[in-house]
Amino acid sequence: KLFALVESAFTKTPLVKMIYSSVKDLVGAFAGDKKKFNKPVVVELMPGGAKALGFVTRESLEFLGLPGHTAVYLPQSYNFAGAVLIFPSAQVNPIKIDSSNAMRFIVSGGVSGGVQS
Repeated sequence: KLFALVESAFTKTPLVKMIYSSVKDLVGAFAGDKKKFNKPVVVELMPGGAKALGFVTRESLEFLGLPGHTAVYLPQSYNFAGAVLIFPSAQVNPIKIDSSNAMRFIVSGGVSGGVQS
């Protein structure tokens, strides 16, 4: 009951509501029943060059007028932050790794996670 009361107060204040709902969604994406970061990918930042690891958040961006593009969340190492970047879908390649291992690899700066030996 107390949690519901506090949540109700947070969702009634405009600026607090925006911040609270964003943080709640982000935490739910990592740890909730409906995990959103379950599609690890590697994206080409430059064709034939640098690549980045991330997670598909939207496969279709037609609603933004960007058909053939994909939204990818790129977490930052040693930080609870990241960025959503939009790539042509051809530059987004799924990788066969467990999502939690991919996140661990990214957040640790490549030190932990990845394939278990």
